[in-house]
Amino acid sequence: MADGDLDQGDFDIAFAFTRPTAAAYRNAAGAIVLAGADAPRFDHLGDGTARGLLVEPGLQLGQADRVRLDPLMLPEDLLAGRVTILHALDQGAGLVRRAWYSENAKATIDACLSIAGHHQEIGVIGGFRARQGGRFEPGFVRYRRLSWSLTRILAANAGAALADDDGHPLIGA
Repeated sequence: MADGDLDQGDFDIAFAFTRPTAAAYRNAAGAIVLAGADAPRFDHLGDGTARGLLVEPGLQLGQADRVRLDPLMLPEDLLAGRVTILHALDQGAGLVRRAWYSENAKATIDACLSIAGHHQEIGVIGGFRARQGGRFEPGFVRYRRLSWSLTRILAANAGAALADDDGHPLIGA
């Protein structure tokens, strides 16, 4: 496990998870089981391969899985400063690695974790990670020898365009 990673046992220390109803998922043995209300579901394939934290909207209004980061998990400089959020999510078409530039790490992490799908990784890096790729493309960032696609959305920002220290826009339109 990489430095800074959490395992399932640490999940409820770092995050608040709510869901008002019980819900099904596949456990590590490949069996379909029921998780109680307010219990996160770490879903697996039939062969036991981990798929990640399962977040679903629920069958009726108000039954959605809700995940919120405990702000005490982030150092002060990451809570209020410029950060790059890295998020790996599978929405049924394979794993997608996305990078988000933000000036509000908690709000962006909470927004990412509200997306329906299987969440495999989420992390935050201080500063805006250098954008790579074409001038008129969103591009990507590199971290831990992996590429993370930049989004065209400016996440959790007060409405101003995000720019690097020299004032150059970080994401092309």
